[in-house]
Amino acid sequence: MASTAKDKAIIELVKFSETPVPWCDEFEKMISGMNFRSANSQVMLDHKFEIRRLCKLFSDEPILADSSYQSLEVHRLSIIRKIIGRLGGETNIECSFFCTWGCNTFIGKTCYINRSVQIFDSAPVIIGDRVLIGPGVGIYTDTHEVDFTARQASERGSFAKPVKISDDCWIGAQVVILPGVTIGSGCTISAGAVVAKDIE
Repeated sequence: MASTAKDKAIIELVKFSETPVPWCDEFEKMISGMNFRSANSQVMLDHKFEIRRLCKLFSDEPILADSSYQSLEVHRLSIIRKIIGRLGGETNIECSFFCTWGCNTFIGKTCYINRSVQIFDSAPVIIGDRVLIGPGVGIYTDTHEVDFTARQASERGSFAKPVKISDDCWIGAQVVILPGVTIGSGCTISAGAVVAKDIE
């Protein structure tokens, strides 16, 4: 069920983003878990388009003949730092990579995020230190009302719930993490799992 009021704590958290944030009433409703429509805000649409452009640039960069692994990594890091709200030291993200907003994702230090990871971060996604994320993982904060009458009342709007992955976790390949989930420190999630509730 969607929230009915803005969440001041979450709004304060997102203020720590080191990348641009499309602040507006609709964005604050979105990160607070209220029903929202990004199409109602040109600021949000422009931001979403820019993040999509940067993700494509990060993921589709050609490898030139005189490139090295190190030079490619440095260049990709310079792009991903324009996307992710906060990125800890010695964290490596492989391409391809997708996220919706970027500014709502906070990743700790010494993490490894493998290929083809998608983060739908309409609410904050917090990833702790030393987290390993396997290829093809999907992290989803966005959802809709389960009851069809509530969906109709919201005019098919969305709402979002934060996801937290604590320190020292290993998320196996193709794992799906659903909205509102917290995964406790040191957890290992087996490949292909669907995580629909908190795990300690």
